[in-house]
Amino acid sequence: MILKVQNKKNIKKFVYFIKDLYQNEEHYIYPIFHIQKKELYQIVVKEKSYEAILCMKDHNIVGRLLFTYDYSKKQQKKICYYSYFDAINDQAVVNEMFNYMETDMRKHNIDYSEGTFSPFDPDTRRGIMVKGFNDDPTVFTSYNYEYYSTLLENYGYTKAIDTIMIDADVNDKSRKKLDTLSRFFQRNNDMRIDSFSYKHLEKDLKDVEQVLQLATNEIIYQDAPDIELITKTAKKMKTFLNPKFVKIARENKTNKPVGFCLVIPDFNQVFKKTKGRIQLLKILFYKRKITKARGQLQYIIPEYQNTGLIGHIFKEIFDDFIDEGITDFEAGTMMEDNYNAIDIFRKFGGEITKIYRLYGKDLQK
Repeated sequence: MILKVQNKKNIKKFVYFIKDLYQNEEHYIYPIFHIQKKELYQIVVKEKSYEAILCMKDHNIVGRLLFTYDYSKKQQKKICYYSYFDAINDQAVVNEMFNYMETDMRKHNIDYSEGTFSPFDPDTRRGIMVKGFNDDPTVFTSYNYEYYSTLLENYGYTKAIDTIMIDADVNDKSRKKLDTLSRFFQRNNDMRIDSFSYKHLEKDLKDVEQVLQLATNEIIYQDAPDIELITKTAKKMKTFLNPKFVKIARENKTNKPVGFCLVIPDFNQVFKKTKGRIQLLKILFYKRKITKARGQLQYIIPEYQNTGLIGHIFKEIFDDFIDEGITDFEAGTMMEDNYNAIDIFRKFGGEITKIYRLYGKDLQK
């Protein structure tokens, strides 16, 4: 039976379902439940911009799904985006949830769906994990059971594209390789790498916006954010940021911003200890013991792409890693066909350790 989520009580059930589903999975890391309940209540109950459903069996929750409709630059039409897909290993449960969603899609004349995407940021928690089950997920990425992909494929979903995570040790060997890349870049370019500063917040954010507007990617899912969204995000993420790990590349002669990299400490190492609860003392204590960082965003303007600027920036970041006790780095999220970026990270010892798959389905086929 499908239960449509329409109130706080059911939002709570929707959020806490994973505590039962993943109670015996050592690598699953719970989100901050209080924040998740608040965010979902806003978009599902108040704004009604997303629809959330629960699948019930014998009065127990056995699956959940969230979906919405929005314009896709890739598809060049309005499509269905789904997320928060979680279920027991039962094909009938998945069939029932996605039948409900597809019935609603037809009512809205929508013929294509794709997921999973985070409702709050398409660059985070994107895709179904298909490789990397023997390791904890890093901050702003997800974890799921291996059977998820089989359930989706049995229902008719096929691969749209994979996103990959590359892991690299922070050691003398990787730093030596980055030094080589950095020296090569510096032979032909007069560039400085500045760390982000909250004292110069307005200027730094405007430069970040300029880079984002000019930078291009092989696959673009959304327009570059404007300054208001960037500012709001920077303030919201302040707790998670180490300004040393946020770098802006600028030309020395012109002061023009040409590249931007955002790397964040892996707070999942902290959240694993707090088990989804807000415990300030534990958060402050374990924050100092974080040993891993994740590349969240990296953008280079077209004229400096394929020049080695990324390697030059990460040389500076890896130097700061040593000072901050970071011994492991995960570069993500990258599309599987972003060959240039993948090649750069492999050059300093990176290996693909996790793969997340976006699954799509065309109702007309």
